[in-house]
Amino acid sequence: MDAVTLCGRVRDDLREVEQQIRDNRWLADLEAGALDRKALRGFAGEQLFVIPSDRRSFEALARRRPDEPAHGYLTGMAAGEGVALAALDTLAAAVGLTDTYEPTPGCQAYPSYVARLARDGSPAEVAGAFLVNLEAWGGACARMHAALTRGYGLGDAECAFFAHFSGPTGELERISLAVIDAGLAEGVEPAAIARAARLLQAYELQFWQSLPR
Repeated sequence: MDAVTLCGRVRDDLREVEQQIRDNRWLADLEAGALDRKALRGFAGEQLFVIPSDRRSFEALARRRPDEPAHGYLTGMAAGEGVALAALDTLAAAVGLTDTYEPTPGCQAYPSYVARLARDGSPAEVAGAFLVNLEAWGGACARMHAALTRGYGLGDAECAFFAHFSGPTGELERISLAVIDAGLAEGVEPAAIARAARLLQAYELQFWQSLPR
């Protein structure tokens, strides 16, 4: 089995979960203008824990895997999280997040699992999980960008975090598939990659269901 076939099958298996992410109440209420700045501060506060954790996870696995294409993929993902973090600081300031924020357990299951993957898993599992998750997360970010610029008075600079994650993904998909194919050739089990994707997608859903309002 190659990466394209495997990821296609996994995506098909996870369509129901992906639809639940699309249908989550928090996003729907944001688009309806029913959430206030407190909820936006909650989103920013949670992501201020998620993004640095994910970046450290990518960096840790990259140090263990100097071979290509895994190393280039992982360092690129870490760099992308750095860009996102800078944009997130702008968003946090725009919504008034100034005090120390205490994270919500349900929102932090996602980065905790990414850290576990970085410790125990392979680059192919990481690449497969994030590639399958890309559509759900990117789509949610595109919706947030539209809702915040339309109904909450935020501009493109304040919403750069969402533009970063909802931008073109062709090159990321290409290198992700290469990493997965390399892992399969090394003996990584397709079931392990599918499991990583299934769990990460479930934790993505849990993130949206647990966001403070």
